[in-house]
Amino acid sequence: MKLFFKICFIFLFFSLFNVSVFASEVRFIQITDIGLNKQNAYKLQETIKEINSYKDVDFVVFGGNNIEKASIENLNYFTYLLRKVNKRTIVLLGNSDVLSSTGINKEYYLKRVRRALWWRHSGKPNFTFKSKGNLFIVMDGSKQYFRSSNGYYSKEELFWLNKILEKNKNKNVIILQHFPLLETKSKWIETAKVENYKEILDKYKNVKVIVSGHYGEEIEILQDGIYHIVTEKYSDSGAYKIIEIDLENDFIGTYLVK
Repeated sequence: MKLFFKICFIFLFFSLFNVSVFASEVRFIQITDIGLNKQNAYKLQETIKEINSYKDVDFVVFGGNNIEKASIENLNYFTYLLRKVNKRTIVLLGNSDVLSSTGINKEYYLKRVRRALWWRHSGKPNFTFKSKGNLFIVMDGSKQYFRSSNGYYSKEELFWLNKILEKNKNKNVIILQHFPLLETKSKWIETAKVENYKEILDKYKNVKVIVSGHYGEEIEILQDGIYHIVTEKYSDSGAYKIIEIDLENDFIGTYLVK
């Protein structure tokens, strides 16, 4: 992988944005839709070496569809390579990661992830963590009992999200998830019943950014006061994204690395 940045957006300003000192800036890497298998494991290993070379990254997000299909072999490759990441690591689930009939349900998958990361990861698919004064919410949306190309945020997940947002009205919130809330040309992969999710977001104005993948294309758009970042597939181009967010100073910067 070549060591240069393809800069998609250096500075992204909302209408009220001003640049100031970025003391509260959080900087993280999102790599999504890896589709890991035996054939491309070496490629990911080289990318991890590159990611490890960054000195000022707060954490790395593996954004779902981390393995090509839910199999023990693919999960073994993935958890082996997770151990090589030298930064805080967050792992999301996508539609290809879990399938109960193969013996890989969400509980087992996350148990393997936790073990690889020395138990410094949540054992639940929906969880929160803090960084630089921001509250990060990880939303799941994956299905484990049957194969599906789209996501669905259940009533239980949305109830949990509402409860978290209600308790944290005074905090800036960034949501990490595999399945976007945006429309796409293919209904086959579009997230189901996003209107239920959006009803909750409409109640709280402190959700500022949603970072996702799944659609395979590069999308960045401001919609209803939330900045949506959708990153293209790693499996297609070897791309990952560096994301810089400083909500105290109204700043968002993204850099696509290929």
